[in-house]
Amino acid sequence: MSGEVADASTSLASSVLDWYSIVGSISADFLVLAIRFCAFSLIGVIEGGAKLLFGTPSTDTWKFQPYPQRYSTRGKLKYVEGEEYKDEIDVPATLKSASSFPLTPEELVQKCKAVLTSDFGCKDPSVLAPDFRFVAPVVGPLGKEEFTAAFASFKVRDALPDVRENSWNFHVDPIEPNRVWWLARAQGTHSAPLFFPPPKKIEATGVKVEWPVSAQSMSFDEQGRCYQLTVGYSCDKQTGNTGGLGAVFGLLYAIGKPLPFVEGQPWEPSAPFRLAQRIGNVAKRFGYGPGAVKKKPLAGAGPEAVKSEGKSE
Repeated sequence: MSGEVADASTSLASSVLDWYSIVGSISADFLVLAIRFCAFSLIGVIEGGAKLLFGTPSTDTWKFQPYPQRYSTRGKLKYVEGEEYKDEIDVPATLKSASSFPLTPEELVQKCKAVLTSDFGCKDPSVLAPDFRFVAPVVGPLGKEEFTAAFASFKVRDALPDVRENSWNFHVDPIEPNRVWWLARAQGTHSAPLFFPPPKKIEATGVKVEWPVSAQSMSFDEQGRCYQLTVGYSCDKQTGNTGGLGAVFGLLYAIGKPLPFVEGQPWEPSAPFRLAQRIGNVAKRFGYGPGAVKKKPLAGAGPEAVKSEGKSE
């Protein structure tokens, strides 16, 4: 009996501490939201006034018009037949019957690998189109000259001499037939100085950097030149040791030199999102919200039967 009392006391204490933590955290979130609302209102007034007075400066490159899709097979897709799953595209059949792009899938993949071999055009700029654009999750768009100059200045391969991109699954997009996609899971050891941002030098740390699984793509014009490169789009933030960040942002985080702004840090929930999740999880405990299961007594059972539920005869 004394053991049951002790277990009940421990369970009660644990429950009280849990609710203490929950209520305290939610209260703090409400306070943070109030401060954020005031701060963001002031920031909105300042930014709105600046835009009204000074207009949009040419340095604001993060707001841009994406390139329109130049080739498309939408409305002409072929699907794999004879399978229970009905939504798998028959890629060879679709590209053969619906693509009007002049280069074959095999030629496109080889063009893509040629760009990679040239260090994304740094060694041979002719593989990049005059209207080339680099678009990463945060950085970009960067034009041809700006991108090649910036990428070459980082000297990433010098800083990580054993780096391997570990690429696989090169394939042509069946819906956008002038675009090649592939996956990569790069890794390398930071065993030499890294210049970022040039001329700043970050001495070797000896850290083995493992980037997350990332999706990359290149879009090509009719002459086989790459006019758009997208890299660093993480598919699984759980993989690697870069905090889910790709490219140089991930490298800097892994070696302990993260950039001092939100975009250069691993994802963290905002205060509004965090509050919504906490309230939602509390609601689930009381049987409300998506996925919540309300506890029900046994059919036809009275209070005594409910108390004895789970006892073996």
